[in-house]
Amino acid sequence: MTIPYVTGTVSVTAGSAVVSGSGTAWATALIAGGLFGLDSSNGNPVPILSVDSNTQLTLAKPWRGTTAAGQGYWIIRDTAYLQQQTVNAQALSTYIQRLDNASLAALAGLNPGADKLAYFTGAAGAALTDIKAKGRDVLAADSMLSLLAKLGPVNGGNPSPTPSGAGVGLADGDFNTVVVPGAYTIGGQWANGPAGPGAAGHTGMLIVYARFTQVFQELWLATPTSPIRWTRWTSVNSGSWPNQWFKMPGDMVGTVSQSGGVPFGAIMERGSNANGEYVRFADGTQICWGTGTINVSTALNNHFGSTSGASVTGNALISFPAAFSNTNYSVSVFPTFRGFTVLGAYSKNGANAAVRMGVSGSTANDVPYEWSAFGRWF
Repeated sequence: MTIPYVTGTVSVTAGSAVVSGSGTAWATALIAGGLFGLDSSNGNPVPILSVDSNTQLTLAKPWRGTTAAGQGYWIIRDTAYLQQQTVNAQALSTYIQRLDNASLAALAGLNPGADKLAYFTGAAGAALTDIKAKGRDVLAADSMLSLLAKLGPVNGGNPSPTPSGAGVGLADGDFNTVVVPGAYTIGGQWANGPAGPGAAGHTGMLIVYARFTQVFQELWLATPTSPIRWTRWTSVNSGSWPNQWFKMPGDMVGTVSQSGGVPFGAIMERGSNANGEYVRFADGTQICWGTGTINVSTALNNHFGSTSGASVTGNALISFPAAFSNTNYSVSVFPTFRGFTVLGAYSKNGANAAVRMGVSGSTANDVPYEWSAFGRWF
């Protein structure tokens, strides 16, 4: 008795001769003719006209039952021995012809080995090449971001790895030993940094370049607003660095900044506001200047050798356009009218200074003046 073919499930449509399969392999199983029916009582068995593919066949008559999907079914193969034998022989001939080609023969001539990958060297040639774990890891990437993360670890990934985590034989803690090109995350105590040979705290990014035997390092130290950049190089890739770290200049004119007394940012900053104008330099020097008016109307006794009421004075508060870091700055005031004398600044803080001016005589005047101040912004 012929064993029915029952692999997978089928879907039928009322009035259609086409049967669709799911998980079926009718062509591979060499189904040729036979009788088709459902496990249920839906419809009567119908002879098979043709097998169109592994998942489609055509019945000799349209399906007389109702439309149904995902149904169990059975196929009783054709018992005509010669018909089935012919189908089998034709299928076997087709597969043999597909196998008989130069490409497969070239692959068959290779001797497989661990961590080897076959590739074609021509239309009828093949060879083996090494494919190690890292290569397989790259091949397994399923997106560009995943690929970039695997291409490192030195020049890839987000964030960049520490030297010890890069997988290239480096250790953390000594800038002199990081000679493999790439981008590294730096943190903790490191020796031979910009502060000198001793260990010091560093947090930032280290970029390493190489050209022949020369190795270049660029260190970007993270700060609250902008990184401080240092660079150095060596002509011998042996861990010896005869060149000291050099601080990389920022913009010539822009915003100057500092962190812990170490300047970064621009070399010079210039600005102005309602209080006047100022210039700041990267070394901490600050110069401010502007103009103002003092009302000289308060009687000043026994000044300039005069008798009571024979001289007058006035006070003014100079607010700086940029604050000084301390009171160790100098203020100069220059009246623009002759005959007036500045008695000097009698009160100072980082943001402003109070000055006094006097003149011999009892006439009240609004005296214009120019002022300048020299000190430090850090």
